[in-house]
Amino acid sequence: MERFAREVLLKLGYHRKELRVLPYPVGRGSAKQWIEKQYPLETQAYRRKASHQRVGLLVGTDADESSVEGRCQRLACALESNGLTPRSDNEHIALWIPKWHIETWILFLSGEAVNEEADYKDRMKHVQIPFARIAEVFVERYRATDKVPGDMLPSLDIAITETERLDF
Repeated sequence: MERFAREVLLKLGYHRKELRVLPYPVGRGSAKQWIEKQYPLETQAYRRKASHQRVGLLVGTDADESSVEGRCQRLACALESNGLTPRSDNEHIALWIPKWHIETWILFLSGEAVNEEADYKDRMKHVQIPFARIAEVFVERYRATDKVPGDMLPSLDIAITETERLDF
């Protein structure tokens, strides 16, 4: 997710020096739990800076066996349980949540027929992913004025809408 997100943000015009990525502790527990713990902290940091800086927050996590909406709700609960207000419509906080894994989005954006019920992670283990080209396709779809309903994976469609939150 990190590499894909970085490439998309660069294609959207952000400068490499403007991006800060929190490395999650690989091999030390659940990444989802780590994100749920970090999300309130990063939201607080975003809110402190947003009053006087042009900043945004992009959170990437997988839904896996849950739904995208269910994963969003878990993140909203993480804010609430830390005494924070919910994410408002005017905040530049975007949530990218593939149904299973980012690999599903990558295959779809590469032109392959996929569905969100299947797990494609193992299929991509030894494949060299052209992240710059995949990010370019994402941005083209994001900027398209003639979006066709049902033309995209549901979770990717949500991510496209969420990306609008990063527009300043």
